[in-house]
Amino acid sequence: MLMQQHPDLFWGVISSMYVGNLMLLALNLPLIGIFVQLLKVPYPILFPLIFLVTIIGSYSLNNSILDAFAVVIFGILGYLMRKQVLSLHRLF
Repeated sequence: MLMQQHPDLFWGVISSMYVGNLMLLALNLPLIGIFVQLLKVPYPILFPLIFLVTIIGSYSLNNSILDAFAVVIFGILGYLMRKQVLSLHRLF
């Protein structure tokens, strides 16, 4: 229905996807060396940095500590679920 009733909006979304892909290509090709260097950062340093940026980002969205707590709770839940799935894979 969107294509029939609002074709200008539909084609705007499609063209923005193409422009976004071209911009990602233009940014990622020159910066691939930096991304490779990031992979060399040890996990005990990288994990707290990722955790800190995630918490700050979730808090700054609405300036609510509940959002930061929600990120921590869902992170722990995701970790526990991943551990459960990995333990189930070992059984089969």
